Amino acid sequence: MSAIPALRAVARSAYRDLLRASASTFEGDEPVKRAFGLKMRTEALALDEAARNDPKQLEEKIQLAKDLAVMLRRNVVQARKIKDDTAGETWSLRFTKDTELGDNSTIKNPPPLQSSRDTPITEPAAQPDPSPPRNYSALKRAHKQRKIPELREEELEESFVRGSGPGGQSINKTKNNVQLLHKPTGIRVSCQETRSLQTNRMLARRQVLQKLDQMYNPGVSKTELQRAKKLERERQRRKKAKKKARPKESDE
Repeated sequence: MSAIPALRAVARSAYRDLLRASASTFEGDEPVKRAFGLKMRTEALALDEAARNDPKQLEEKIQLAKDLAVMLRRNVVQARKIKDDTAGETWSLRFTKDTELGDNSTIKNPPPLQSSRDTPITEPAAQPDPSPPRNYSALKRAHKQRKIPELREEELEESFVRGSGPGGQSINKTKNNVQLLHKPTGIRVSCQETRSLQTNRMLARRQVLQKLDQMYNPGVSKTELQRAKKLERERQRRKKAKKKARPKESDE
């Protein structure tokens, strides 16, 4: 907590500098200057009692006050209307020594604007259907074009814990339960399919690959293709059974 008083002193200094920047930028415009100060105190730079004792939040507010002061001095220019007649409006711009000045080439020679009347109306392009194909043949073709996930060892966090459940001492007293975490995606699997630690490590990686495949290729992953293949076989079996039943009905 010893750093808190020092940070508060820096915060007060940054806030006073911001007020000086606003006074310079909004000189002669008292309502805008008061509104800006109120906005800073009550919203942008406001901190509750707990946040005032948090060094991280104090540092964030200090940096915000500094950035706002720089922005006001360099990028905000005060303008006053000095003439308004049939020829148009004339404005006076007040620059300070801190105002960033460019060549204003884009202001002096702006690019021509195209009228909306001259723009031909075009029909929006048809968006591709994001839903996966339901037909097995189309699903099989889409499966071949899917993004095949890669598994890198440096992206894995592996740990081993004691197994549980039936299997005797070779399960309950050995660390053959593999806990695998894929750090980039947060996918976590636990594998205790066999008594062999090496086999469980291999199977755990296979499970992670399956989950990555489902994440990157929704609807066309290998698991989805196997499920669709099973349904297609069942559909073909019912179709053949129905076809065999028709001659018997006609004979009767």
